[in-house]
Formats: sequence, C-alpha cells, structure tokens
Amino acid sequence: MNISASASGKLVTERSRSFRYLMFGMLYFVQGIIVAFTGNFAKPYLNSFNIDADLIGLLFTLLLVPFIFKIFYGMLSDRVNLFGRGHRLPYIVVALIISMAGIFLAGFINPGENYPLFLILILAASFAVALFDTTADALAVDITPLAEQSRVQSIMTSGRAIGIIVMSLLIGWIASALGYFWVFMIIALLMAVPLFWVLQVQEPARDITKPTFEWRAFRALLSPQYLIFAAYGILSWIAYQGIEGLVTFYMSEKLGAVETQIGTYGALKGIGTVIGALATSWLIARTSRRTTAMIVAGLVSVGGVVFSFAGSITAVLTLALFWGIVLGLHWTTYMVLSMTRTDARIAGSMFAISMAVSNIGSAIGDGVSTGLTDNIGFINVFRALAMLNLFVLPLLLGVFRLAPPVEISE
Repeated sequence: MNISASASGKLVTERSRSFRYLMFGMLYFVQGIIVAFTGNFAKPYLNSFNIDADLIGLLFTLLLVPFIFKIFYGMLSDRVNLFGRGHRLPYIVVALIISMAGIFLAGFINPGENYPLFLILILAASFAVALFDTTADALAVDITPLAEQSRVQSIMTSGRAIGIIVMSLLIGWIASALGYFWVFMIIALLMAVPLFWVLQVQEPARDITKPTFEWRAFRALLSPQYLIFAAYGILSWIAYQGIEGLVTFYMSEKLGAVETQIGTYGALKGIGTVIGALATSWLIARTSRRTTAMIVAGLVSVGGVVFSFAGSITAVLTLALFWGIVLGLHWTTYMVLSMTRTDARIAGSMFAISMAVSNIGSAIGDGVSTGLTDNIGFINVFRALAMLNLFVLPLLLGVFRLAPPVEISE
C-alpha cells in the first residue's frame, strides 16, 4: 500500500544520511532521558514521599511490562498501516505524544497523596516509550542499507548514552535548584524534540512482494538451544537489574545522597556504558563470545559484592564508572548473542522476543530486590544477587554447548 504524501514531507529514504542519523540519534537520546530519570532518580523521588519500598518495587516491575510485550507492538506495526501514513512513523509520532502527556501530567501529581494516579500516568508513558522504541528499531531495519547498519546502531546506542549522561547531570541540578516539578516539565518538553525530524518525512511504499514471517518458524523458540538461552537471559538480567535498580535508592535511603550526587553517579555510569559497549567487540575479537560472556557474568557478581561494601557516597561514585562498563559489556554481549539466535524467517519477531526475555528478568529483578530491602536490607540484597548470578555460569556452558555454527567456529 502506498502512503499518501503530505504537502511538504519527503520520503525518509530520500533525505541525507546526516538527517537520518540525527533522527535516529534523537529518538534514542530521548530514551536516554527516560532511563536517566527512572534509573537514577525515580526511586529516591518516590522515597522522599515515604512510599513503601514494596509499592516502589511494584511500580518498577509494572514499568517494564510494556517492554516484555514489544513483540506484539512489532506485529501490530508490521500489519497495520496507521491512518494510512505508514507502518512505523505514525506509531512513533503517536507514542511520543502519549509519553509527553503522561510525563507532563505526572508532574502535577503528588505521589504521596495519589500514588495510583501517578502510577497510571507513568505506566501510560512507559507503554508509549516501548511503542516508539519498537517502531524506531523496525524503521531502522526497514530503511537502512546493510553497509550502514553498524553505524546506525552505533549512533542509536551513543544517542541513548548521551541522553543518560547529560540528563543525569541536568536532572540533579534542576531537582536541587527548582524542584522535581520542573524535572517532569523539561523531560516532557524534550520528548517533543524528535518530532522535528519525524514530522518532516514519510515512509516509502512497502514492497508487498516480500514474504512475511512464517508462523512455523516460531517452533525454534521451543528448541533446547533457545530455551537454555532464555533461561540464561532471564537469570542474568534478574541479577544485573536487581543490583542496578538498587544503587541510587541505596544512595538516597542509606547514604543521604542529594540529587546532584545521584546525577554525578548517573553521568559517570553513562560514560562507562559507552566504554563497555565499545570494549565488547574488542573483547570478542581477541577472545571469543563464550569467554566474553563468562567474563561479563563474573563482573556482575563482583559488582554486587563491591556495592555491598560501599559505605559512603564517595565509594559509590568511585564504582560508577566500573559499573557503567559492566552495563555496556552486559547489554552488548546479550544483544550479540541474541542476534545469532534468530530465525531468518522471523528475525524481527524473534529478536524482539529475546529483548522481552531480558525485560522479564529485569522486571523480576528490579521489583523483587527493591521490595526485599525492607526485609533483609540493602547489603544482604546486593550479596544475594551476586551469589544468584553465579548460576549464570553453568547456564552459559549449556548455551555455548548448543551454540549456532557462527559461535562454534570462533
């Protein structure tokens, strides 16, 4: 089906590479803004209203639910040409507007007085972010030539990391100087920035001669190879996100950190994430995917242990760069392993399922670990997660014993 042209919009494929790169970079920059807030400031913010840790944990579990179901967003955009304007761009526009509205309205809500309404607004924004994340990924796949794919992926990852770094510092300053109300307002405003690029273009007509995915290919999800990989994905993300989700909460609750210190932590972690992401390809090239995955799993456990001994804000800030590197290594390694476990007939859907697996683990890890801090304390939760993560190592042995040929040959 052809997409009706607007009066001024060009096909996105007719725009310059720099235009397309900036568009994708900004779409992921705003994702970094959201991650900077939810990952570093949301728990301390809610804790300032004396909200129970179990309720905070519930919110963070629910926030990840939309990302678990990204495959359904992918299927929806694959099949439904929204408003006759395309399979990707109109979803991105609608999702950006909904996320802006949810965050804007949440700024007017006192979570201590009306926590359910605050939760609903933030959850609506989370669903919208998951939608534009999914459709932006799909648009990149649709329109990016093979020779440019690695560059586009690098730009998107860098855009997200820059969003985390910049906004971690900015949110810390705004919250301290002006209050969190303005944090919500500025985040909502910045969510509109990608619209400058997206609204200037339209999608090319879809090639209806190309086959869609085969439902039979989903049988690959029940193979021992994929089931063991899924178990590894869930457990590794439970451990990683369980630790990651507690750090700024621990800084605020136990160490008395102020917003600027939390922002500094987030910025340092963001820098480390860029280093870790770049180091992954270097490490794989010089060792193997198996060795890299084992090293990364070990570093996650080390991180849990060292955070349990970090008894001051200075100690946590000292660890921020290291933990960011671990994040970059962990995320990129998982992405690389996921790519080699997709069936070509359902590559997009199966990759989305692998991402959903990671989000299931993240949701469990974040929610359960936050709730447990009320029962056994931060220190014991950090150490328990570090021990739990050791079970990732035997799972990895199984993952690589049944590895695809591309990994066996390395």
